[in-house]
Amino acid sequence: MVKQNPRAHLSMLAATLLFGANYWIAKGLMPSHLLPMQIIFLRVLGTFIIAMAIQFSIKELRVLKIDRADYPRLILSSLLGVAINQMMFFTGLNYTTPVNAAIINSISPILVLVFAAWILKERIGITRLGGILLGAAGALMLILLSNPLSLKGGNLAGDMFIITNTAAWSLYLVISKPLMVKYNPVLMMRWMFMIGFIGVFPFSIRQAIEINFSSFDSYTWFSILYIIVGTTFMAYFFITYSLKRLSSSVVAYYTYIQPVIVAIIGIILFAEQVSWVKIVSGLLIFTGIYFVTRPKKSDPLKPNPQSLPKTYA
Repeated sequence: MVKQNPRAHLSMLAATLLFGANYWIAKGLMPSHLLPMQIIFLRVLGTFIIAMAIQFSIKELRVLKIDRADYPRLILSSLLGVAINQMMFFTGLNYTTPVNAAIINSISPILVLVFAAWILKERIGITRLGGILLGAAGALMLILLSNPLSLKGGNLAGDMFIITNTAAWSLYLVISKPLMVKYNPVLMMRWMFMIGFIGVFPFSIRQAIEINFSSFDSYTWFSILYIIVGTTFMAYFFITYSLKRLSSSVVAYYTYIQPVIVAIIGIILFAEQVSWVKIVSGLLIFTGIYFVTRPKKSDPLKPNPQSLPKTYA
């Protein structure tokens, strides 16, 4: 799988980099600069506008449409992956710590395996399950042992929001898989964020109309642009592209690489020391990658290239 889909893995690595930095950038905005629902309103609306502008500016994309039979799955995927996922994440992050959020999000690959086995009847397999558990052990070791005091400040309500966010995202990765295989990524982005904006609008409009743009400093503008363009449009595009070529469980596994990337950035940019914890946890995570991405004889989540409509490839 790794050899056959290098671009898909590079796309997931790029999305992971963008998501990793988002924990601290988003946390830095709340609540002194913006409230959670204000960020969500700007994020979802901004991404929808970008996707729509790209689709309608390219002739080949302008004529693409979603089949009516796929609307129910599209609506459910959009609500799970955009509306519920983002509202729960930002609300939870406002009340808990980035470390708590990262720890809870580390259960996403396991949930994806469970949902895939339940909904798509996928056989998990000992090898893939072992890889997932190795990655979970490495991620938790890095987060907990490298940040022994950063669990302070967590909040039970905030953690529950993050749990809901993680479950919604995991279910989204499984349910949306057939759509990602069938349709063009930009088309999917436009529809998903249009439906997602409709979903978040009733909950965010009251706070959105109170946004005071004149009070924004350069940090606030940079953070908002990063969240809209980087963490949302580009990261979702990379994930949508990867879901067309990789299984949902492989895509979810990249959650474990986020704390490794944060540690590497700290070593390179902030002169943090290399510790045995970082080395061992990194080895566990990347060993897990080997087992998770090993090709299987049959994988219901892996698309068949011959079945892809040429119009959407």
